[in-house]
Amino acid sequence: MLTILIIILLLISIYKARALLIRYRDSLRIFVGMSLIISRMTLDVWYVTTGTWSASHSLPLELCSIASLAAGIMLLTKNRSLFEVVYFIGIGGAIQAILTPNLHFGFPQFRFIQFFTDHFLLILAPLLMIWLYNYTVTKMSIVKTFISINVLALIIWMINYIISANYMFLRHKPNTTSLLDFLGPYPVYLLSLEIITIIVFILLYVPFMKRKST
Repeated sequence: MLTILIIILLLISIYKARALLIRYRDSLRIFVGMSLIISRMTLDVWYVTTGTWSASHSLPLELCSIASLAAGIMLLTKNRSLFEVVYFIGIGGAIQAILTPNLHFGFPQFRFIQFFTDHFLLILAPLLMIWLYNYTVTKMSIVKTFISINVLALIIWMINYIISANYMFLRHKPNTTSLLDFLGPYPVYLLSLEIITIIVFILLYVPFMKRKST
């Protein structure tokens, strides 16, 4: 709970200081972008050095891992198409992951720190482009992102089948408590997730609807 509070306070502080940060926006954008990519690289190093690397759970094929790498590239390139996808998938996925983390480590273990730092930066990445560069999303952004996430899920499902993995929890629910526990058995929870995904995307679009109406 304390970690979540710290993340919220950091985001609020950055938002409040956005006018002061404008002059440093390029440096901040590059720093956060590189941090997201390095965060994933350090996780791979940790897997190898602790002898826990496995193709069944260590590849960057979870939704937040993919979103983090995409967010890093988006920040470094200022790619608007990537921004649209990262805004919805990154923020929506990271919030769910932070509230119900599939994590077996506590503070101050490296995995705990890396997990919450990575998800904090994943939320921050698209917000920086909104607050400091005036990036925006449209209704079509929702459609494009929904199609993208389903195409991605299909690819990951095939990879799961080939290597007997469960990335994105497409074959069964996680062993830890998660939102999926309330969405029915397999494969019903996958259909439920589709509906929830659309609802979350619409909610994330609401601030932009208000902006356009003013």
